[in-house]
Amino acid sequence: MTNQFSFPFHEEHSPLRAAFIEFHSENPEVYEELVKQARALKAMGRERYGVKSLFEVIRWHRAMNTRGDDFKLNNNHAPFYARRIMEREPDLDGFFVIRAQRM
Repeated sequence: MTNQFSFPFHEEHSPLRAAFIEFHSENPEVYEELVKQARALKAMGRERYGVKSLFEVIRWHRAMNTRGDDFKLNNNHAPFYARRIMEREPDLDGFFVIRAQRM
């Protein structure tokens, strides 16, 4: 997996995009966990799902399995993860429910 990203033109200099890229670079396991969870849901027959629900699952698991500083998973990253996963994982193309991003 590379760190190259493709975004619509209006998002190229977005502060949200920059924050997502930084977070993703420092926490690649989040992407991997989201893909794992999405594939498990798809295997159970789900055709579409909301990525923010999967964020909550990751938060819960992190809270139960770590001590010390709280793990921070910003909701602003959810649409970026959903789009990136659907772009890079052919079996999950169209799986996440997404809306047009606001500028």
